[in-house]
Amino acid sequence: MFVAVLSGATYFTLHAHSLPAVATKQAEGPAGPPEIASITGLARSRDGHMLAAVDDNKTISVWDARGGTSLSTLESSGNEWISDPAFSPDGSLLATLSSTPWSESSGHLLLWDPATGQRLGSVDDLSWPVRCVSFNPAGTLIAVAGNTTLYLVDASTRAIVQQVEMERVVNGFIQAMEFSPNGDLLATAKHNGKVELWQVPDLNIVRTLSVGPSGRPTSGSPDDAPAAPEARSVTFAHNLPRLAANSSEGSAIVWDLNTGKEIVRYPYGGSVYVPLANSLFFTLDDRWLLTMDQKTNGIRFLNARRHSATDNLLTLPKNTDLGALNVSPTDGSVAFAYRVFHPGEPGPPSAKFEIWSLQLR
Repeated sequence: MFVAVLSGATYFTLHAHSLPAVATKQAEGPAGPPEIASITGLARSRDGHMLAAVDDNKTISVWDARGGTSLSTLESSGNEWISDPAFSPDGSLLATLSSTPWSESSGHLLLWDPATGQRLGSVDDLSWPVRCVSFNPAGTLIAVAGNTTLYLVDASTRAIVQQVEMERVVNGFIQAMEFSPNGDLLATAKHNGKVELWQVPDLNIVRTLSVGPSGRPTSGSPDDAPAAPEARSVTFAHNLPRLAANSSEGSAIVWDLNTGKEIVRYPYGGSVYVPLANSLFFTLDDRWLLTMDQKTNGIRFLNARRHSATDNLLTLPKNTDLGALNVSPTDGSVAFAYRVFHPGEPGPPSAKFEIWSLQLR
């Protein structure tokens, strides 16, 4: 193994003969204004030309993903939080969610022109707070998870074409979701640990899985039982009937979609710790999961067929904090965002993003 230091930068790449891919940096940013304090959400257009970054839930900046320069800025109003950007498959729309403070309790789906930053329209009065959003592969439907209601919205008319009330249980809200490659299923990851598969467009549940039980040690008393871990990410394989999710305890699980059988689990307390939201993706050949490991402060591969983790593909040095990850379903390239802290210097940390191509071995 050798460590290659990138010229003109302080960020490192680790290469090893055992890694299933070779990474090459394509772009980094921001390359110029506006400055970003903290990237709390990340999305890329399917053609790889645009990247959207949420700055502390108040502003979304759209960047040229090839040069790192700003294309447009989407401004929120003073009494709303913007989150969860998602590009339509053709890149013509950017969807975001908007929630107002508790005193107003109003949830909205906002639609933007990413090239100009113009707000094109909205779907209003959604179950508050709204949690996450996803386009289907055809770009005709937008799934929106409100606090207690799951919606399907027609992307062209902005009409709600289907909605279902979710079970009213403690922590039963959705935190992440993704459509299957052919668009006939929607997978959701819930705060109570459930991973549910919904038939589209009827929104009937066809299978329920779980990232639990908790792997945390207990004294053996029922009163001392740990809370169920949250399901933080969910993702479909590209060409195999596989589904994966991670948990708030840092575990990762892969299931067979046809049977619901668990194929492999990376448990709590093991060699990996992957608790971050929306941070789990299959590689294009479906052999590996790509994720952010907080234990090693890097991006690494997890074998999707048997318990085997590689060394880090990309590792950040001290005084940095990984924040968001996105893997392109088109070419498998990786975009990630992080904060850089400046010990001993005045001012807040700064946020950066990088995009790397991956060549699978």
